[in-house]
Amino acid sequence: MPFYRRKRFFALGIAALLFAWLQFQVPSNEGPWNHAQVRTSWVEFDDRRLTVHNLRDFRYAADLRAVSADYVDQDFNLDNLQRVWFGLSHFGPRGLAHSFLSFEFDTPDGLRYLALSIEARLRPDQKYKPLVGMFRRYTKISVFSTEQDVIGLRSHMRGERVLLYPVDSTREKLETFFRAMVNDANALHEEPAFYNTVLDNCLTNLLKNTALADNLSFGDLRVLLPGRSDRITYAFDITPSDLPFDKARERATIDPAHAEINDDNFSASLRCGWAAEACISLNGL
Repeated sequence: MPFYRRKRFFALGIAALLFAWLQFQVPSNEGPWNHAQVRTSWVEFDDRRLTVHNLRDFRYAADLRAVSADYVDQDFNLDNLQRVWFGLSHFGPRGLAHSFLSFEFDTPDGLRYLALSIEARLRPDQKYKPLVGMFRRYTKISVFSTEQDVIGLRSHMRGERVLLYPVDSTREKLETFFRAMVNDANALHEEPAFYNTVLDNCLTNLLKNTALADNLSFGDLRVLLPGRSDRITYAFDITPSDLPFDKARERATIDPAHAEINDDNFSASLRCGWAAEACISLNGL
């Protein structure tokens, strides 16, 4: 047999063994886990009211050590759900980014935000590596949290470039989408599943619950590289497209200098790019 054929059969054999090995891997919710991923969030409904259990509200020091680690239960009402925000946090070059959501509730006491981050759940000795994430080495976790936690960690502590876009949606579609994301979180709380860097990651878990899932190929670079995913939302008029794309990105970019994590106006300050006049009064200028 010619050498090139032996080489091809050898490669196919290795691929077959790897595929077989992957099929025997079983996801688990059993710990130990990274300190920020110990508990899984879940949501309990009572008609239009809901309680988010294990909502994470951590604060971090400059060395990324948690200086407070609170899990709380918080109540919301679907009647107060007004908008969803799409977030991107660029943690590396070449389009590497983490996507997340924040749901805006307009309550009698003011605006409240419920952030949702779908992540690779790590063991204490693990670090996230995109290539490793393709081989069933991480389970998946849905984290409901405060914006001070999920955004503040990335924008203020890690120094990542974070963008936050308002999403254009009807009230009916917004509620349907929210319920779908909650159902996914509850399912993961009950039954673990694997995270996959390409097929089942932070972005694909958001897209599968939207109409975009029928219009996109998961081989699309804007899907494979989440840092480019705001080009998808812009192209499909999901995030503001009535201005040039670069201008939209500029408005979406969070300036940590304008948002103090422990300030009551933290969430409003994150959105200064979209409401400059309101932010002038927030910052006392």
